[in-house]
Amino acid sequence: MNKYTVTAVGLVLTLGLVAGCGSSDGDDDSTAGPKGGSSADPTAAKPTGPAYSGPAIPGLVARPAWSLPPAHAIDLGDTLLFVKDAQGKYAIGQGYAWEPADGSVGTLHFTNDPEPATLEFRDVKTGQVRKILKVKTDRVAATTWHDGVRAVAVFAEATTESDGLSEEKTTTKVTVYGSDGTELGKATAEGDKFDVHEGYIIEQDGDASLKLTPIDGGAARKVTCTGQLAQCSFDSRTNEIDGGQAHAPLITGKYAFYVENASTYEDDPEQLVMTDLATGKKAWSTADVTPPAGVELDEDGKRTSGALRVLDVRDGRVLTAWGAGAFSPDTWVTATYDIASGKQVGGSSKYSYEDSPADTIDTEGSSVFTPDHTLAAAHTEQGTAVWQPADGKEVWAQKEGEKAMQPLRFSPNGILYGTTKDDFSPSVFLAVDGRTKKVLAKSLPEENIPLFSQPSGYGYISTQKGFFVFPAQG
Repeated sequence: MNKYTVTAVGLVLTLGLVAGCGSSDGDDDSTAGPKGGSSADPTAAKPTGPAYSGPAIPGLVARPAWSLPPAHAIDLGDTLLFVKDAQGKYAIGQGYAWEPADGSVGTLHFTNDPEPATLEFRDVKTGQVRKILKVKTDRVAATTWHDGVRAVAVFAEATTESDGLSEEKTTTKVTVYGSDGTELGKATAEGDKFDVHEGYIIEQDGDASLKLTPIDGGAARKVTCTGQLAQCSFDSRTNEIDGGQAHAPLITGKYAFYVENASTYEDDPEQLVMTDLATGKKAWSTADVTPPAGVELDEDGKRTSGALRVLDVRDGRVLTAWGAGAFSPDTWVTATYDIASGKQVGGSSKYSYEDSPADTIDTEGSSVFTPDHTLAAAHTEQGTAVWQPADGKEVWAQKEGEKAMQPLRFSPNGILYGTTKDDFSPSVFLAVDGRTKKVLAKSLPEENIPLFSQPSGYGYISTQKGFFVFPAQG
């Protein structure tokens, strides 16, 4: 899986979408205060956008708190970031490749060359403008700062033409802003073939290594996958390191992952190693823990499958998914481990995941989670199964004879949105109670499946009629 990554990277780079395309280069300004940007008037009225006339959305109140004309936004937690082009039109963020797997906006604004644009930081609950920045940019994209803090990256690419003897040279400036519009850091990189994640510029450094350069200064770190035929790349759709059959978050909090024995079985299957991001010292490894019950072992006690994933790291624990066996390529066993002791915490969940040729990302062995990670939903051969990551206990699962639902995302209050499809028929979008399996809505328009902003729990949708933000339902 994810061999699509190699082909897709080439395509996307050709389109200039993965390429970091620039920063404001010191041209930030504000229409809400002094030059350099300032907070907008806190007494300003909330925006008066279009009225909502769509269906009720389970998990959200009936009427939106505020709205705007058609637009998309980058979710920064307590604010939503909107971009206006030089003509004053809101960016809608559609048509860009390489978008995040969770359905959120990755690249919100893209032009071929740096052009003036306006960044609006709006309060997620009221819609009031907190800050306005005027920048010159050719791409505005969602990113994260250190420890997963949501942020926005503003790029500006510049090319120095050849003088007839020298080579043409491209440099890219990137500036990262926090949810309040404060500049967190800026850097300049050669070329345009890099990603920005967790406050680092991430570049391919040979087939088996990734170079991580801190945007706010400091020494670069290299992450290298080992193995005779090792391939190691970064998938910006999932923010994972791709080492062949093994996948994990490249950076998660104070840790970084690499793959041992990547892309070749040799005498041992692939392993995932978690290291201290600052020092490179090993903190945890799948090689040092016992695979959960249900994982097939050979006569030497080694796994017969090299398929392996780390799904999450939080609160001193690692959530993993293991390939069940060499002849069960779509069956995975999920288990949680304590980082300090290496011992498994709670039980495990075993599912045969849906193997869809249309899926080029990572549903195999993966699940979607509630924001607090108390529930997870897996896309299995029978449809959706809901389980508890803490102890591996199944809450409910679809059975043969039901319309198989593919889970899309959870609301903060446990509503699960998903899609079903009959042969030769359009997909049907629905909402169910994540704990009871009760169907709450069975035919929602696709554009009315909300995204959710944390920690407020507010949901938002972008339709052809407008951008609407709703409080969570009591």
